[in-house]
Amino acid sequence: MVVAGAGNDGEAKVSTPAALPGVVAVGAVDRSLDFWDKSNFGKGMTLTAPGEKNLTADPTRSGGYAETAGTSDSTAFVSATAALVRSKYPDLTAGQVINRLIKSATLLKHDVKKVPDEEFGYGILRPYQALTMNIPKGPKEGPLAKAPSSTSSKAGSASESDDSTTSQAKKRKKTSSGGILVIAGIAAVVVIGGIVFALIRSRSNRGSGGPGGTYPQGMGYPNQPPYPAAQQPHTTAAPGQAQTSSPYGQQPPPHGQ
Repeated sequence: MVVAGAGNDGEAKVSTPAALPGVVAVGAVDRSLDFWDKSNFGKGMTLTAPGEKNLTADPTRSGGYAETAGTSDSTAFVSATAALVRSKYPDLTAGQVINRLIKSATLLKHDVKKVPDEEFGYGILRPYQALTMNIPKGPKEGPLAKAPSSTSSKAGSASESDDSTTSQAKKRKKTSSGGILVIAGIAAVVVIGGIVFALIRSRSNRGSGGPGGTYPQGMGYPNQPPYPAAQQPHTTAAPGQAQTSSPYGQQPPPHGQ
């Protein structure tokens, strides 16, 4: 429960934070219980309480007390009464405590046609009646106005905007991912094509006995079984016999011949 003074400028404007939704905005009445001429007033007023010639503790004075005025004093009366109500009715919510303060307030002789009034709000605080009157609990949220619906609408719009932004981000991500996949696919095709081309060319060179196309003894082409013993390249004749030349050791003729 938040209680705040309406202000001491005598203006038709409730000061912040008293003007915020859900806050108990307190104005002041004078010693005659008339509206104090220096108290602010306006839309959002909740209660009024004594705000003129109040006796207040003041350690700077010889007697320890001083006479003060203002809606801050009025606020102290209201918050103290709220504390008493909470003490007696600990199961009440903050809104239900406010409900007791409002339902037990009085307008006395003042000709108020509709409450909340811009000067007195729901009336002048009555602490004893707030504690003793038979008042139903009322709704948990209490009688004070909530935040304007436009706030919820803006929140909803912001949420929708966030959802839209998220959706657009997802679309961009999908588009970007699709583009990356296409590029990756093209790159893969190029790489695979290059490998295939290199293999074909390598086999072609090997088949024609191209440069560097000789193989060590006992080894065949890649992925092929070894040559039979009778066809092993670079065979060596027995001692005393002439060495047989191997066609695999010869250089190939130029291409096209």
